[in-house]
Amino acid sequence: MAKYELMLIVDTSITEEQRSTSIADLKALLEKNEAKITKEDVWWDKKMAYKIGKSDRGFYILFDLEMNGKSIKEMSKVINLDKNIVRYMFTRVDA
Repeated sequence: MAKYELMLIVDTSITEEQRSTSIADLKALLEKNEAKITKEDVWWDKKMAYKIGKSDRGFYILFDLEMNGKSIKEMSKVINLDKNIVRYMFTRVDA
């Protein structure tokens, strides 16, 4: 299993309950695809370097993962369907 980071930006205009639901759904998706979350770092509400849509702020979360990289494509399809997630990026961490 390789090490990856997942950086996630969630829309700040949604309620805390909606944000929690989106994050819980993401964690369930990661578990379903046999990804192990080794660290979760919540950066809270931050100003973005540039506007995405009409928003210049985002709720940032960084996950450290151990997973099989072949499942990223399938997970990306599901993450793209969540309208509360503004941006995300998987990055492989070299050991």
